[in-house]
Amino acid sequence: MTLKQTSNKHKTFMPTVVYKFRILGMGLGGIPVAVVLLENNSPYPYWIWWAFSCYLWPYLAFIRAKKSTTPFISERNNLTFDSFIAGTWVSLLHFNLLPSVLLLTITTADKISSGIKNLWLRSLPFVLAGILFPTLFTQFAYQPHTSTSVVLACLPILFLHTFFVSFGSYKLVRKVQKQNKKLKTLSETDFLTGMYNRRHWQEKVENMMENCRNTGQIATILLIDIDDFKIINDEFGHSIGDDVLITIAHTIKDSTPEDAIIGRLGGDEFAVVIPKDLNQSILIAQTIRKNINTIKYHNNQSIKCSVSIGLEEINITEHNLRSWFDTADQSLYQAKSNGKNQIYYKQ
Repeated sequence: MTLKQTSNKHKTFMPTVVYKFRILGMGLGGIPVAVVLLENNSPYPYWIWWAFSCYLWPYLAFIRAKKSTTPFISERNNLTFDSFIAGTWVSLLHFNLLPSVLLLTITTADKISSGIKNLWLRSLPFVLAGILFPTLFTQFAYQPHTSTSVVLACLPILFLHTFFVSFGSYKLVRKVQKQNKKLKTLSETDFLTGMYNRRHWQEKVENMMENCRNTGQIATILLIDIDDFKIINDEFGHSIGDDVLITIAHTIKDSTPEDAIIGRLGGDEFAVVIPKDLNQSILIAQTIRKNINTIKYHNNQSIKCSVSIGLEEINITEHNLRSWFDTADQSLYQAKSNGKNQIYYKQ
Protein backbone atom coordinates (compact mmCIF):
# COMPACT_ATOMS: atom_id res chain seq x y z
CA MET A 1 0.00 0.00 0.00
CA THR A 2 1.40 3.41 -1.00
CA LEU A 3 1.45 6.44 1.27
CA LYS A 4 -1.15 8.11 -0.93
CA GLN A 5 -3.48 5.14 -0.63
CA THR A 6 -2.91 5.11 3.11
CA SER A 7 -3.81 8.79 3.34
CA ASN A 8 -7.03 8.22 1.40
CA LYS A 9 -7.97 5.29 3.61
CA HIS A 10 -7.38 7.36 6.73
CA LYS A 11 -9.96 9.89 5.63
CA THR A 12 -12.72 7.35 6.19
CA PHE A 13 -11.09 5.22 8.87
CA MET A 14 -10.63 7.48 11.88
CA PRO A 15 -8.89 6.16 15.03
CA THR A 16 -11.39 8.12 17.13
CA VAL A 17 -14.30 6.07 15.76
CA VAL A 18 -12.50 2.77 16.30
CA TYR A 19 -11.54 3.85 19.82
CA LYS A 20 -15.17 4.33 20.80
CA PHE A 21 -16.14 0.82 19.73
CA ARG A 22 -12.99 -0.75 21.18
CA ILE A 23 -13.42 0.80 24.61
CA LEU A 24 -17.09 -0.21 24.59
CA GLY A 25 -16.49 -3.81 23.48
CA MET A 26 -13.47 -4.51 25.65
CA GLY A 27 -14.88 -2.63 28.64
CA LEU A 28 -18.13 -4.60 28.56
CA GLY A 29 -16.27 -7.80 27.69
CA GLY A 30 -14.22 -7.39 30.85
CA ILE A 31 -17.35 -8.00 32.96
CA PRO A 32 -17.93 -11.70 32.12
CA VAL A 33 -14.17 -12.27 32.04
CA ALA A 34 -13.88 -10.96 35.61
CA VAL A 35 -16.75 -13.19 36.77
CA VAL A 36 -15.10 -16.29 35.30
CA LEU A 37 -11.75 -15.34 36.86
CA LEU A 38 -13.44 -15.05 40.23
CA GLU A 39 -15.15 -18.42 39.83
CA ASN A 40 -11.84 -20.04 38.85
CA ASN A 41 -9.86 -18.36 41.67
CA SER A 42 -7.40 -17.22 39.00
CA PRO A 43 -3.94 -15.96 40.10
CA TYR A 44 -3.03 -12.26 40.04
CA PRO A 45 -1.11 -12.37 36.66
CA TYR A 46 -4.47 -13.15 35.05
CA TRP A 47 -5.90 -9.99 36.63
CA ILE A 48 -2.99 -7.89 35.43
CA TRP A 49 -3.64 -9.10 31.87
CA TRP A 50 -7.36 -8.46 32.42
CA ALA A 51 -6.74 -4.83 33.44
CA PHE A 52 -4.34 -4.27 30.55
CA SER A 53 -6.35 -5.89 27.76
CA CYS A 54 -9.82 -4.72 28.78
CA TYR A 55 -9.18 -1.20 30.04
CA LEU A 56 -5.64 0.01 29.31
CA TRP A 57 -5.11 -1.38 25.80
CA PRO A 58 -7.99 0.58 24.16
CA TYR A 59 -6.40 3.84 25.26
CA LEU A 60 -2.87 2.78 24.23
CA ALA A 61 -4.13 1.64 20.82
CA PHE A 62 -5.82 5.00 20.31
CA ILE A 63 -2.66 6.96 21.21
CA ARG A 64 -0.55 4.70 19.00
CA ALA A 65 -2.78 5.22 15.95
CA LYS A 66 -3.26 8.93 16.62
CA LYS A 67 0.45 9.67 16.76
CA SER A 68 1.39 7.43 13.85
CA THR A 69 2.35 8.92 10.49
CA THR A 70 0.30 6.11 8.91
CA PRO A 71 -2.81 5.91 11.13
CA PHE A 72 -4.61 3.45 8.90
CA ILE A 73 -1.82 0.87 9.04
CA SER A 74 -1.41 1.37 12.79
CA GLU A 75 -5.12 0.90 13.40
CA ARG A 76 -5.18 -2.19 11.20
CA ASN A 77 -2.36 -3.67 13.31
CA ASN A 78 -4.26 -2.70 16.47
CA LEU A 79 -7.32 -4.60 15.25
CA THR A 80 -5.15 -7.64 14.59
CA PHE A 81 -3.81 -7.44 18.13
CA ASP A 82 -7.42 -7.27 19.37
CA SER A 83 -7.87 -10.72 17.88
CA PHE A 84 -4.81 -12.02 19.69
CA ILE A 85 -6.20 -10.67 22.98
CA ALA A 86 -9.56 -12.35 22.41
CA GLY A 87 -7.79 -15.63 21.72
CA THR A 88 -5.81 -15.47 24.95
CA TRP A 89 -8.97 -15.15 26.99
CA VAL A 90 -10.42 -18.30 25.48
CA SER A 91 -7.60 -20.27 27.11
CA LEU A 92 -7.36 -18.20 30.27
CA LEU A 93 -11.10 -18.71 30.85
CA HIS A 94 -10.51 -22.46 30.45
CA PHE A 95 -12.74 -22.48 27.35
CA ASN A 96 -15.80 -21.36 29.29
CA LEU A 97 -18.35 -21.78 26.53
CA LEU A 98 -20.51 -18.64 26.36
CA PRO A 99 -17.90 -15.92 26.99
CA SER A 100 -15.41 -17.71 24.71
CA VAL A 101 -17.85 -17.90 21.83
CA LEU A 102 -19.03 -14.34 22.48
CA LEU A 103 -15.53 -12.85 22.48
CA LEU A 104 -14.48 -14.68 19.30
CA THR A 105 -17.71 -13.75 17.51
CA ILE A 106 -17.53 -10.07 18.44
CA THR A 107 -13.86 -9.70 17.53
CA THR A 108 -14.48 -11.34 14.15
CA ALA A 109 -17.56 -9.17 13.53
CA ASP A 110 -15.51 -6.07 14.34
CA LYS A 111 -12.99 -7.01 11.66
CA ILE A 112 -15.75 -7.46 9.10
CA SER A 113 -17.50 -4.19 10.00
CA SER A 114 -14.20 -2.29 9.76
CA GLY A 115 -14.52 -2.53 5.98
CA ILE A 116 -10.88 -3.60 5.54
CA LYS A 117 -10.82 -6.33 2.94
CA ASN A 118 -10.15 -9.82 4.37
CA LEU A 119 -8.97 -8.43 7.71
CA TRP A 120 -11.04 -11.01 9.60
CA LEU A 121 -9.36 -13.76 7.60
CA ARG A 122 -5.86 -12.39 8.17
CA SER A 123 -6.63 -12.12 11.88
CA LEU A 124 -7.47 -15.81 12.32
CA PRO A 125 -3.81 -16.92 12.80
CA PHE A 126 -3.49 -14.32 15.58
CA VAL A 127 -6.64 -15.68 17.24
CA LEU A 128 -5.16 -19.17 17.09
CA ALA A 129 -1.83 -17.92 18.44
CA GLY A 130 -3.68 -16.18 21.26
CA ILE A 131 -5.47 -19.43 22.16
CA LEU A 132 -2.32 -21.57 22.07
CA PHE A 133 0.13 -19.26 23.87
CA PRO A 134 -1.57 -19.27 27.32
CA THR A 135 -1.91 -23.06 27.25
CA LEU A 136 1.78 -23.16 28.16
CA PHE A 137 0.63 -21.98 31.59
CA THR A 138 -2.90 -23.38 31.80
CA GLN A 139 -1.95 -26.85 30.48
CA PHE A 140 -5.15 -26.88 28.40
CA ALA A 141 -7.43 -26.50 31.40
CA TYR A 142 -10.93 -27.20 30.15
CA GLN A 143 -14.05 -26.06 32.00
CA PRO A 144 -16.72 -25.31 29.35
CA HIS A 145 -19.66 -25.02 31.75
CA THR A 146 -21.14 -21.51 31.92
CA SER A 147 -22.80 -20.56 35.17
CA THR A 148 -25.85 -18.37 35.49
CA SER A 149 -23.71 -15.58 36.89
CA VAL A 150 -21.50 -15.63 33.79
CA VAL A 151 -24.55 -15.70 31.51
CA LEU A 152 -25.90 -12.59 33.22
CA ALA A 153 -22.47 -10.92 33.00
CA CYS A 154 -22.47 -11.53 29.23
CA LEU A 155 -25.77 -9.72 28.65
CA PRO A 156 -24.40 -6.13 28.66
CA ILE A 157 -21.86 -6.77 25.89
CA LEU A 158 -24.32 -8.95 23.99
CA PHE A 159 -26.99 -6.27 23.83
CA LEU A 160 -25.18 -2.92 24.12
CA HIS A 161 -22.25 -3.68 21.83
CA THR A 162 -24.58 -5.16 19.20
CA PHE A 163 -26.88 -2.14 19.42
CA PHE A 164 -24.16 0.49 19.09
CA VAL A 165 -22.34 -1.35 16.29
CA SER A 166 -25.64 -1.73 14.42
CA PHE A 167 -26.47 1.94 14.99
CA GLY A 168 -23.02 2.96 13.74
CA SER A 169 -23.48 0.82 10.63
CA TYR A 170 -26.91 2.35 10.07
CA LYS A 171 -25.47 5.88 10.21
CA LEU A 172 -22.77 4.89 7.74
CA VAL A 173 -25.31 3.37 5.34
CA ARG A 174 -27.50 6.49 5.55
CA LYS A 175 -24.48 8.69 4.83
CA VAL A 176 -23.56 6.60 1.80
CA GLN A 177 -27.17 6.70 0.58
CA LYS A 178 -27.23 10.50 0.84
CA GLN A 179 -23.93 10.77 -1.01
CA ASN A 180 -25.18 8.44 -3.73
CA LYS A 181 -28.32 10.53 -4.05
CA LYS A 182 -26.23 13.68 -4.46
CA LEU A 183 -24.02 11.98 -7.05
CA LYS A 184 -27.10 10.80 -8.94
CA THR A 185 -28.50 14.33 -8.97
CA LEU A 186 -25.18 15.75 -10.16
CA SER A 187 -24.99 13.19 -12.96
CA GLU A 188 -28.51 14.01 -14.17
CA THR A 189 -28.72 17.80 -13.93
CA ASP A 190 -27.07 20.81 -15.46
CA PHE A 191 -24.95 22.39 -12.73
CA LEU A 192 -25.87 25.98 -13.65
CA THR A 193 -29.64 25.87 -14.19
CA GLY A 194 -30.63 22.75 -12.25
CA MET A 195 -32.47 21.39 -15.29
CA TYR A 196 -31.89 17.93 -16.70
CA ASN A 197 -28.67 17.70 -18.66
CA ARG A 198 -28.89 16.59 -22.27
CA ARG A 199 -28.15 12.91 -21.61
CA HIS A 200 -30.71 12.49 -18.86
CA TRP A 201 -33.30 14.63 -20.69
CA GLN A 202 -32.97 12.31 -23.68
CA GLU A 203 -33.44 9.25 -21.46
CA LYS A 204 -36.60 10.73 -19.90
CA VAL A 205 -38.04 11.69 -23.30
CA GLU A 206 -37.35 8.28 -24.82
CA ASN A 207 -39.18 6.64 -21.91
CA MET A 208 -42.10 9.02 -22.43
CA MET A 209 -42.16 8.28 -26.18
CA GLU A 210 -42.41 4.58 -25.45
CA ASN A 211 -45.36 5.30 -23.20
CA CYS A 212 -46.93 7.37 -25.99
CA ARG A 213 -46.62 4.44 -28.38
CA ASN A 214 -48.33 2.15 -25.89
CA THR A 215 -51.12 4.50 -24.83
CA GLY A 216 -51.61 6.76 -27.83
CA GLN A 217 -50.81 9.85 -25.74
CA ILE A 218 -49.95 13.04 -27.61
CA ALA A 219 -46.86 15.12 -26.81
CA THR A 220 -45.17 18.20 -28.23
CA ILE A 221 -41.54 19.24 -28.18
CA LEU A 222 -40.47 22.88 -27.77
CA LEU A 223 -36.95 23.91 -28.69
CA ILE A 224 -36.12 27.26 -27.10
CA ASP A 225 -33.14 29.41 -28.06
CA ILE A 226 -32.16 32.72 -26.47
CA ASP A 227 -31.92 35.41 -29.12
CA ASP A 228 -28.53 37.13 -29.49
CA PHE A 229 -27.16 35.62 -26.29
CA LYS A 230 -23.58 36.13 -27.47
CA ILE A 231 -24.15 39.89 -27.47
CA ILE A 232 -25.21 39.75 -23.80
CA ASN A 233 -22.02 37.87 -22.89
CA ASP A 234 -19.87 40.30 -24.88
CA GLU A 235 -21.45 43.46 -23.48
CA PHE A 236 -22.11 42.51 -19.86
CA GLY A 237 -19.73 39.63 -19.20
CA HIS A 238 -20.19 35.91 -18.67
CA SER A 239 -21.26 36.26 -15.03
CA ILE A 240 -24.28 38.32 -16.08
CA GLY A 241 -24.77 35.85 -18.92
CA ASP A 242 -24.97 33.03 -16.38
CA ASP A 243 -27.53 35.01 -14.39
CA VAL A 244 -29.61 35.42 -17.53
CA LEU A 245 -29.47 31.68 -18.22
CA ILE A 246 -30.54 30.87 -14.67
CA THR A 247 -33.40 33.36 -14.72
CA ILE A 248 -34.69 32.16 -18.07
CA ALA A 249 -34.44 28.54 -16.94
CA HIS A 250 -36.59 29.33 -13.88
CA THR A 251 -39.07 31.24 -16.07
CA ILE A 252 -39.41 28.27 -18.43
CA LYS A 253 -39.99 25.95 -15.49
CA ASP A 254 -42.59 28.26 -13.94
CA SER A 255 -44.40 28.61 -17.27
CA THR A 256 -44.75 24.90 -18.04
CA PRO A 257 -46.86 22.11 -16.51
CA GLU A 258 -45.38 20.00 -13.72
CA ASP A 259 -45.25 16.92 -15.97
CA ALA A 260 -43.12 18.69 -18.59
CA ILE A 261 -39.65 17.27 -19.25
CA ILE A 262 -37.25 20.21 -19.30
CA GLY A 263 -33.57 20.12 -20.18
CA ARG A 264 -30.69 22.37 -21.07
CA LEU A 265 -29.17 21.09 -24.28
CA GLY A 266 -26.10 23.26 -23.92
CA GLY A 267 -25.16 26.91 -24.32
CA ASP A 268 -28.29 29.02 -24.69
CA GLU A 269 -30.65 26.28 -25.90
CA PHE A 270 -33.36 24.52 -23.91
CA ALA A 271 -35.78 21.74 -24.75
CA VAL A 272 -39.21 21.05 -23.28
CA VAL A 273 -41.46 18.07 -23.95
CA ILE A 274 -45.07 18.57 -22.90
CA PRO A 275 -47.62 15.74 -22.84
CA LYS A 276 -50.18 17.89 -24.67
CA ASP A 277 -51.24 18.39 -28.28
CA LEU A 278 -49.89 21.14 -30.52
CA ASN A 279 -52.68 23.64 -29.90
CA GLN A 280 -52.30 23.48 -26.12
CA SER A 281 -48.51 23.62 -26.43
CA ILE A 282 -48.71 26.75 -28.60
CA LEU A 283 -50.43 28.57 -25.76
CA ILE A 284 -47.72 27.43 -23.33
CA ALA A 285 -44.98 28.50 -25.76
CA GLN A 286 -46.56 31.95 -26.07
CA THR A 287 -46.66 32.23 -22.28
CA ILE A 288 -42.97 31.31 -22.04
CA ARG A 289 -42.05 33.89 -24.70
CA LYS A 290 -44.09 36.69 -23.11
CA ASN A 291 -42.83 35.97 -19.57
CA ILE A 292 -39.22 36.07 -20.73
CA ASN A 293 -39.84 39.40 -22.46
CA THR A 294 -40.87 40.95 -19.14
CA ILE A 295 -37.86 39.78 -17.11
CA LYS A 296 -35.72 42.45 -15.48
CA TYR A 297 -32.09 41.57 -14.72
CA HIS A 298 -30.54 43.33 -11.72
CA ASN A 299 -32.86 46.28 -12.42
CA ASN A 300 -30.73 46.96 -15.48
CA GLN A 301 -33.12 48.24 -18.11
CA SER A 302 -30.49 47.88 -20.82
CA ILE A 303 -30.62 44.06 -20.68
CA LYS A 304 -33.48 42.78 -22.76
CA CYS A 305 -33.96 39.14 -23.64
CA SER A 306 -36.19 37.26 -25.99
CA VAL A 307 -36.43 33.67 -27.17
CA SER A 308 -37.35 31.91 -30.37
CA ILE A 309 -39.31 28.68 -30.06
CA GLY A 310 -39.82 25.85 -32.53
CA LEU A 311 -42.60 23.32 -31.92
CA GLU A 312 -43.40 19.90 -33.28
CA GLU A 313 -46.10 17.44 -32.24
CA ILE A 314 -45.06 13.81 -31.96
CA ASN A 315 -45.94 11.41 -34.74
CA ILE A 316 -46.15 8.10 -32.89
CA THR A 317 -45.99 5.87 -35.96
CA GLU A 318 -43.16 7.66 -37.78
CA HIS A 319 -41.01 9.60 -35.34
CA ASN A 320 -38.12 8.51 -33.23
CA LEU A 321 -36.51 11.07 -30.94
CA ARG A 322 -33.89 12.14 -33.44
CA SER A 323 -36.31 12.82 -36.30
CA TRP A 324 -38.76 14.49 -33.90
CA PHE A 325 -35.98 16.69 -32.58
CA ASP A 326 -34.67 17.53 -36.06
CA THR A 327 -38.13 18.60 -37.24
CA ALA A 328 -38.53 20.86 -34.20
CA ASP A 329 -35.05 22.24 -34.85
CA GLN A 330 -36.11 23.23 -38.37
CA SER A 331 -39.08 25.08 -36.86
CA LEU A 332 -36.72 26.86 -34.45
CA TYR A 333 -34.51 27.90 -37.35
CA GLN A 334 -37.56 29.27 -39.16
CA ALA A 335 -38.62 31.24 -36.07
CA LYS A 336 -35.21 32.92 -35.99
CA SER A 337 -35.26 33.53 -39.73
CA ASN A 338 -38.64 35.24 -39.40
CA GLY A 339 -37.23 37.86 -37.07
CA LYS A 340 -36.73 36.13 -33.66
CA ASN A 341 -38.81 36.61 -30.49
CA GLN A 342 -41.56 34.40 -31.88
CA ILE A 343 -42.74 30.83 -32.14
CA TYR A 344 -43.02 28.71 -35.25
CA TYR A 345 -44.75 25.43 -36.02
CA LYS A 346 -45.68 23.66 -39.21
CA GLN A 347 -49.32 24.08 -40.16
